[in-house]
Amino acid sequence: MSRYQGYLAVIPIIMAGLTMSTSHAKPDLTTPVNMNLLHAEDTGYHFVHHDFNAPPPELPLPVDMDSRDIQNYAKPRQYRVWLAVPTKQTDLSSAAGTTKAPKKVLYMLDGNAVIDDLSKDTLQEISTSSLNDIAPTLVFIGYQTPYRFDVDARAYDFTPPLLDKADSNAFKEENRERLNGGAEQFFSLIEKEIKPWVYEQLGEKPNQEALWGHSYGGLFVLYNLFEHPESYQQFFSADPSLWWQDGEMLKYWSRYQELPESTLAELANTKQIRLTFSGSPEQLTSTEVSNTSTRKADFAKEIEERFQKNASHQFYNQSHGEVFATSLLDTLKRF
Repeated sequence: MSRYQGYLAVIPIIMAGLTMSTSHAKPDLTTPVNMNLLHAEDTGYHFVHHDFNAPPPELPLPVDMDSRDIQNYAKPRQYRVWLAVPTKQTDLSSAAGTTKAPKKVLYMLDGNAVIDDLSKDTLQEISTSSLNDIAPTLVFIGYQTPYRFDVDARAYDFTPPLLDKADSNAFKEENRERLNGGAEQFFSLIEKEIKPWVYEQLGEKPNQEALWGHSYGGLFVLYNLFEHPESYQQFFSADPSLWWQDGEMLKYWSRYQELPESTLAELANTKQIRLTFSGSPEQLTSTEVSNTSTRKADFAKEIEERFQKNASHQFYNQSHGEVFATSLLDTLKRF
């Protein structure tokens, strides 16, 4: 039995007791998200937010885009981060109005969509049903947009530079007029600006931090694990786009395994990784489904062999988009 399975056995949160709105197979880019949750009463959480900005991507020269495309896609990114602190952990006696530091913090990418998918009942269950009465503090890393996703910004932020072109931060995404390759800059923003702001609100640094992301966000979770494993204790990668750039993330995985064996053993004992995958992507042919599923299954097997009891994976008979909410719920139960 994995550590995750044993952990779940003592958590009284059950899937039937938590509700989320339906995620679409394809991202909805036209309907504003419902932010009523931020102002709802009796959720068990107190929300605050802060805005962050990042400069335009640094473009290598020459770049395979004309000047108009560069103007359109090499733009500053504007983020909005929501912090949800369990109300029972609020230190009302603090003169500064800060809160007692929780023991665990979950950072979630695509924060706009996450808020759109969460319900009041879900937050209430999480705030009252956690192991040892320790409810997680939640950090929603989103963008200053009224919609679920800023597809251009996340395509740059969540994807890593190519290993054979590590000196180039930005490059044109295959078959699309947008930029990729900004994961290291996004990592630095989280570490140098977002996390310090979170710690300031909480009063001190927590001793357990986790990162969740879906699709390209799942790639970013893996990038953190392979390149900056010290940044979190738990990593939740939801249907990561392993196909991206002909399996570029698998090259990162291979390089990770070249670390000294003593380092790999220590990381295997101290880090936890959870992979969730879609099992029926609707837009692929049967042959592509088989090849994609095989790649996912092989990758999951290698991860579990390396991390053993601290790693687990699960396939869901859902589309890529539907796994967004399913994996999010799975993560909230497990953390």
